[in-house]
Amino acid sequence: MGSLSINLKYRPVRIGWCVTRGDFAAFRLSARRSFSLWGGRFNPIIPIDDPAEARALIDLFRVDCLHAATKSEAVTAFIESQAHLPWPGYQGRFVIDRGHIGKTSTFADLLAPTRMLFEQHYKNNPQADPLVVLHEWSDEDPLADMLLATLGGLPPTGESAHDYRGLIQQHLRAPIYKLALDIPIELPGMAQMSLAGFNKLAMEQHYAVRSSRNEPGFYIGNAADFDDLVSYWNLRASDIPLIFYDPAHAARLDHLRDQWLGRVAPQTGSQHIGPAWRQGIAIWSRNDPKTLDLTGFGEKKIISSVNPVIWNGLNVRAPIMIFGSESVLASVDDAKEPPTIAFMIPNSPLKVDGGLSDQQYVVSVDPGIGLLGNERFTLHPPFLPHLNEFYGRNGVVHWNKARAEPGSLGIVVGGSAYDLTIRAIETRNLFEEIFKSVGISAAASPAGLVCNRLVRQMGGVDGCRVFRIGGVRDLIERYPPDKSFTTSTAKQAIRAVGSDHPLSNYESLYIEPLPPGVRLTNDAVLAHLLRKEVFRPGLKLVCPSCRLEFWRSLDDIRTNAECEYCANVFHVGPQLRDRDWAYRRSGLFGRNDNQEGAIPVVLTLLQLHHLHEPTSFAMTTAMSLEPIGAEIHKCETDFVFLVNRGRDHRVQVAIGECKTRKPITEDDVQNLLRVAKAFPTDRFDVFLIFSKLADFSDEEVQWIAAANEEYVRRAIMLTPRELDCWHSYERAAELFDIDRTIIDLEGMAEATHRIFFEKAARVPE
Repeated sequence: MGSLSINLKYRPVRIGWCVTRGDFAAFRLSARRSFSLWGGRFNPIIPIDDPAEARALIDLFRVDCLHAATKSEAVTAFIESQAHLPWPGYQGRFVIDRGHIGKTSTFADLLAPTRMLFEQHYKNNPQADPLVVLHEWSDEDPLADMLLATLGGLPPTGESAHDYRGLIQQHLRAPIYKLALDIPIELPGMAQMSLAGFNKLAMEQHYAVRSSRNEPGFYIGNAADFDDLVSYWNLRASDIPLIFYDPAHAARLDHLRDQWLGRVAPQTGSQHIGPAWRQGIAIWSRNDPKTLDLTGFGEKKIISSVNPVIWNGLNVRAPIMIFGSESVLASVDDAKEPPTIAFMIPNSPLKVDGGLSDQQYVVSVDPGIGLLGNERFTLHPPFLPHLNEFYGRNGVVHWNKARAEPGSLGIVVGGSAYDLTIRAIETRNLFEEIFKSVGISAAASPAGLVCNRLVRQMGGVDGCRVFRIGGVRDLIERYPPDKSFTTSTAKQAIRAVGSDHPLSNYESLYIEPLPPGVRLTNDAVLAHLLRKEVFRPGLKLVCPSCRLEFWRSLDDIRTNAECEYCANVFHVGPQLRDRDWAYRRSGLFGRNDNQEGAIPVVLTLLQLHHLHEPTSFAMTTAMSLEPIGAEIHKCETDFVFLVNRGRDHRVQVAIGECKTRKPITEDDVQNLLRVAKAFPTDRFDVFLIFSKLADFSDEEVQWIAAANEEYVRRAIMLTPRELDCWHSYERAAELFDIDRTIIDLEGMAEATHRIFFEKAARVPE
């Protein structure tokens, strides 16, 4: 048992409203339901007519579940195709009737912000001015749908869990402004907010994901055009502050435009943050910018075209909107497998009284350092939403409650939840599921089991640093399991004087604590190897009867020894005075299979381990791969390494082929290349790592180079020059014209290209 500091974020469940293009009734239903939910204005409306664009919107907004605003076979089929976004309970309902208890909303609704604002502003201040303004307009108003998207509206009371309008009027004393057809439209006062603003109360953008295109401005379009309304809605759902302007209704909207400009236009002489091209009023439109009359929209303008491409995650970015965040202490139970963490939810944004206990929201759990040093299990599942069900069944018990998030795991909970328990996911099972999702059956191979056991024997991947020492590798390779060696022989081999890898190259290598200022010696290295049971001490004894020499381990030595050849029993005392200790390889190192090539594997994993933050990656040793839909050949990979990349948390996968001195064949390269191409490029970047404890031949370099494409560099090559040092390319950078500070897999692939394919030698300065 132990403890762990974790970070929690609280956010609303994000619903994607699935509609068919041109269905205005579905648009209105989606908008009104969204405004009845706390933070619901950040829910996207998703036309499903173009499945590719619909999936892009789902990915952009990191939708938690989908709802059919349009009742049609096409919408139903599309939702069923997105099985990784199951409805989190209550069979797709927004309202449940508890009989005598009454109705309740299944998601966090306006009850919570209404009570929050009442207690903070009105409860002890009867004369407080109204902060919330409600609007009404005629259904026949040609701007009705635009007004709904801009100012907000609520579903009929009969379709809701509560009379939200009545509650807001009663407890927040909200006035109602009626918008007539012949009167210019006005914004609420500076100190007031519309229902659309109230829907955002007490919410903020989390720093992890922020939109890079969030300048305030206008959407110019046709208020009667379905695509314009949906585009406008989704841009505002990305938390971009926009007002809709339809030139055909200039008489009613010019005053609104001028009011908005007065609030958001940069003031003369004010300090601007960001590049000059980002300074101005944003103008969004589906129309050709050349056809827009932008008179009256300010001096500086930022023109942005609205088309399906902007939803690809590179232009518009939908931020994470949260109710709040905090750090808590979790208890860790690692006495059993899998390890679990349990923690309280001390400051839930939904109180359990007042009808909120059934309302669901998301607790996003960032486990901090997690199970540091435990490569077998992870509390940091990669950001792969298509594995939501796997995360649910293996991490949080409930198959439909888990949601993959950038840097965390989201769990849908009810308002009555006081605590949570999360199980760590076994990394091998995780990789099996990832391969399965791309049509490949993956299972642990015998070599993988051996390597995994070796890593555990050494105390984790980081405990394998001693194998960086070339002399240690020489000693293991030079003496097979049935041959012993003396202390002096071991120390001489470790020193490796006269070789290209003397111990002096590794004197600063940390393998275990040493006194300050003390450099690594061959005595310390040998002692470390003995403690890790890589070698086992014993004695060479000579039988007085048959005169043959044999070896006994320290554990098996007795005063009277029996010869293993002739069974003669003799006293060992007379032989001890002139005997040096004799060591043999033990445990996994006592096998004749060269540990199934485990040493180059662990050296490669060490470099990847040190290159990335411990919480950002997962790894596993050798796996056997077979096709179950993917176009690959049956093959093996010596390891698989996965990392969430940077702020966009795109998943990178590295699969490796590691050798001691045997050659890498063209089939080895082509087999792994087929595996790499089985991964969809919209979710994964796949790299191929080839490492050897010897130099690559010209043929090997040629075969590996063929794995690259003109604009895709996926091949990474490592030799002892890159494997032995702390920073992979510190020695190579002295010889080749490469970046000296490589920090990611892309950098490793670029360095490989420069070193092995271009042979770009560094020019002496």
